[in-house]
Amino acid sequence: MYNRQNSQSSTQPLDLQQQQQQQQQQQSPHRPSISTSNAPASTLTRPDNKALKRQFSFGHGTNPQEDKSQFWYLGYDYAEGDIEFTQDKSVKGGTLRALVERLTLHDFIDMSFIANFLLTYRSFCTTEEFVELLQERYNLAPPEELTPDELEIWTDKKQKLVRLRVFNVMKNWLENYYNDEDEFILNKLQFFANTVICDSSSFSAEQLNRLIRKRRELDANGGGLKKLIPNAMYGPMPIVPKNMQHIRLLDTDPLELARQLTIMDFKLYSSIRPIECLGKAWSRDGADNAVNVKQSIDYCNRLTSWVTGSILNNKEAKKRVVVIKHWSQVANRCLEMNNYNTCMAILSAFDNSAIGRLKKTWELVSSRTSQSLAHIRKLMGSNRNFTEYREMIHSVNPPCIPFLGIYLQDLTFIEDGNPDLLKKSSNLINFAKQQKAAEVIREIKQFQSPPYIFQIVPEIQDYINFQLETSRDVDFLYERSLELEPRVVNTDSTA
Repeated sequence: MYNRQNSQSSTQPLDLQQQQQQQQQQQSPHRPSISTSNAPASTLTRPDNKALKRQFSFGHGTNPQEDKSQFWYLGYDYAEGDIEFTQDKSVKGGTLRALVERLTLHDFIDMSFIANFLLTYRSFCTTEEFVELLQERYNLAPPEELTPDELEIWTDKKQKLVRLRVFNVMKNWLENYYNDEDEFILNKLQFFANTVICDSSSFSAEQLNRLIRKRRELDANGGGLKKLIPNAMYGPMPIVPKNMQHIRLLDTDPLELARQLTIMDFKLYSSIRPIECLGKAWSRDGADNAVNVKQSIDYCNRLTSWVTGSILNNKEAKKRVVVIKHWSQVANRCLEMNNYNTCMAILSAFDNSAIGRLKKTWELVSSRTSQSLAHIRKLMGSNRNFTEYREMIHSVNPPCIPFLGIYLQDLTFIEDGNPDLLKKSSNLINFAKQQKAAEVIREIKQFQSPPYIFQIVPEIQDYINFQLETSRDVDFLYERSLELEPRVVNTDSTA
């Protein structure tokens, strides 16, 4: 059974001694900061003892009975007002600097927060800003006036761990969240790895260099993050029409047509990148905005138009019924192979005004075809916000192509219904909003693999592409529908 990744906050507190780990798990991960500004740690000074005891409820000492205030220099560096938490201790919002610090805390790792941040950071900052803050974090300087013993503790218990966290975030970003357009930042990262990081850890520097080289190779070869194409020799044998030189719709086997449509649809769906799902990028003009999402939307619209046109091409109602039956079989085959996106595009043709109004045609449709379509409508219906479909999609075995429209609807509600900054704040990024978006994006991503293992039939693919490219617009199709079955004018004989 295929289950969604747990979208609940997953945290892993890490402390320096086993005794204190138990103690810290009972405490909130957020402790008051030493600083009252955005100043880096190097500007921190030793507070008075009363202030220390008021600010800290626990410390980092190896002996729980020690006066914890003496470890003030192991506190967090962001100011108390720079970050806010929800009741369940997840991050509600914060300044960009505080959020980056949260990614790289020395004593606490929140894996869910890290994943959500890396998925969505492009909606509230640039990659350059993000990398610069990571580099600043790596160069964290000790507070002023530390004694030699305190400096040794600070170096061992904080600086080393912060640097390790920064390295892990950089590595994670290069492996899983890098985009082709980030190529410009690779030189800066490489220089940082070969100078600053190399001084403290040659092993870490070499790992980053290896990943940077790999990214450059992929960019140079046009590889990017593209998925591997399955070997065309695997999968079931295609069911090909008798006349491959002149393919007609009713000569194609519904199962094979569904397979070929699924190959095309999955290629589009698996190419969608997280950045395309942020800020309703697919709804904005511009050739570079959400290209893959737009192509997927265009595929569905053209397929709906093709199905509609193929039905309306026939003057005789009986022939229209034969085409409706054929497409309903294709839709059912798509449903069987968990291709809900193509299935919905076909269903949309039956339910649009040009086809739905053909009463004489639908009266001739067999009860078997009608029942089949009713079953699909029930599964894919929008009742109670697609409740039945959502339950089904969370339990299917991949491969699968979800109905993209529902994700775009969810992302639109999140974007329009939540402010970018927390209310009553001028600089705290609304991270709760980003977390909601990340949950949707994560679900989109988890269905992008594994791929379908079907053999491509070039002739059928060419036929499909020709039909999609020559599909008619909505107005033309509706006029054609009116020609086939004119409106019935009600006349009142008693008038």
